[in-house]
Amino acid sequence: MKRRWIGGLAGLILAFILAGCGATGQVESLSPEEMKDYIKQNDTAYVLINSTEDEEERRANIELVEQHIESINVKEINSQSSKMIESNLKLKDLGLKNIQFGTLGFYKEGTLKEYVSLRNADHPSEAEKEKALKKFIDETSSQG
Repeated sequence: MKRRWIGGLAGLILAFILAGCGATGQVESLSPEEMKDYIKQNDTAYVLINSTEDEEERRANIELVEQHIESINVKEINSQSSKMIESNLKLKDLGLKNIQFGTLGFYKEGTLKEYVSLRNADHPSEAEKEKALKKFIDETSSQG
């Protein structure tokens, strides 16, 4: 009985700690089928397009976006995933048109409205890339 009480108290404390951290957005990786449905079913969507076999590079993009989003949720797809390659799928097959690899895009009613590059080659420094990402999120979050 005493152990249950302690376990319950520990769970309650953990819940308060997590709630105190505030609501934060997250990046959720989707399968090609899930992404296609998500784009069709949502009026607005943030989509992170990765195109890499390098898991470290992919994680770095996801973590960069997660550091800068607060209350928005981002869906991610890796065009180099085995499901995409084995099914010979292109981004346009999922309803993702006019977007480049290595970008975070904002879609409204299924149409790409804006995007920001996360590729190192497009930014002189990591700080500039973060600044561009923050500006993009600030500008597009008011449109949703």
